[in-house]
Amino acid sequence: MMQARDRRTDTTRPPVYRLILVQIVVTLVVATGFLFSGWVAAYSALLGGLVYTVPNAFLLKHAFAPIRAGAVGHMLRSFYRGEFIKLFLAAVMFAAVLKWVRPLGMLAFVVTFVAVLISNSFAPVFWSTKTFKKL
Repeated sequence: MMQARDRRTDTTRPPVYRLILVQIVVTLVVATGFLFSGWVAAYSALLGGLVYTVPNAFLLKHAFAPIRAGAVGHMLRSFYRGEFIKLFLAAVMFAAVLKWVRPLGMLAFVVTFVAVLISNSFAPVFWSTKTFKKL
C-alpha cells in the first residue's frame, strides 16, 4: 500500500499560465515595433502591456491556487475575489501611468493594451500547438 508521502504529485502549472507567456510575448513584440518610433513610444507600449498582464497574472495565481477537492464554493469565491482585485489593480495601474509617466506615447500605450487584451481570446489557439505543449 502506498503511503501519502510516497505519492507523486504533479507540480506543473496548469496550461492557463501559458496565457501570461503569450501576453508577455505580445507586449515585447509590439513594444519592439514601436521602438522604431522612438524610446517614448517603446516604453509606453511596454507599460501598456504590463498594465494588462500584471493584474491578469495576479488573477491566475489567485484563482488557480491549489484548492482541496470538493471546495467548489471556495474556488468560485476565490475566482470572483481575484477578478475584482484584477480589475481594481488594472484601473489603479492605468491611472498611475496616465498621471505620473511623462512623456507618454498614448497611441503606443493604448494599442499595446488592446493587443494584449485581444491576445486573451486567441491564446487557446496557441495552447494546442506542439510548441506550447513543450513549455
